[in-house]
Amino acid sequence: MNRLEGKTLIMTGGGGSIGAAAALRCAQEGANLVLTDTREDHLHAAADAARAAGAEVLPLVSDARDEAACAEMAAKTVESFGRIDMVWANAGEVWVKEALEQDKAFWTECLELELTGQWLPIRAVLPTMIEQQSGSVLVSSSMTANVGIKHIAAYSAAKGGLQALMKTLAVEHGRDNIRFNSLAIGSVEGRHIIASNAMRQGITYEEAERLVGATKVVRDEIFPLGRMGTPDDIAPVVAFFASDDSAWVTGTNFYPDGGLTHDGTAGISGLSQQQLAKYAGLLMQ
Repeated sequence: MNRLEGKTLIMTGGGGSIGAAAALRCAQEGANLVLTDTREDHLHAAADAARAAGAEVLPLVSDARDEAACAEMAAKTVESFGRIDMVWANAGEVWVKEALEQDKAFWTECLELELTGQWLPIRAVLPTMIEQQSGSVLVSSSMTANVGIKHIAAYSAAKGGLQALMKTLAVEHGRDNIRFNSLAIGSVEGRHIIASNAMRQGITYEEAERLVGATKVVRDEIFPLGRMGTPDDIAPVVAFFASDDSAWVTGTNFYPDGGLTHDGTAGISGLSQQQLAKYAGLLMQ
């Protein structure tokens, strides 16, 4: 399929596991890509994979929290490709602490990346999209904005804010033919879930990686579809919102989560108390 032929997509957090998978999928569908990340090695690995799939790729070591860097990102995209068809604000980190331990510094730092750091790239590209009278804006929210999970108060608040932001912008810029949508991403295999478990349980990343792997069968039971997601489950969703197939979709909060948000009890009744104990705390995006 070449439904993204000639389209230029910006992806922040492009070096992460989900970002890299989506970049590869969109490259395979014909897109030009601008990938940003603060981690140069991860960024260039994702860019190389997308190039191997035939895409033209501009990798930028850039921080989404930096307003000047976001403006430079937008300018370099237009300079290189002449237009901006989509921005996917996807940069993010892991923020785990009990609520009362989330002091002002922690709270501010979390929202600076997870909310403000999603808005600044969007704000930087909007003038170009308004001039074009076309564009798609997508943000990585989380299922944690829609269900209660302990120890991620600031993170959940930020992700809920993103959903509200997309609804507001969808109304404000609908007549500019710009679409705004959010992804309430469910638990996905990868660095985030491992790092969150390391922080929750006070163990090393390597120890958490072994723990998450050992409890996979139990965790999979909690999903109505019978398994936790992978980055490759999110990639085609991103491609859909980048394509003209989503031309009449705006202001939505889409749930790529294996059904977990809407039926969090699915599978629980079949778990033993021992399995539930093993499962506790092991599920988080």
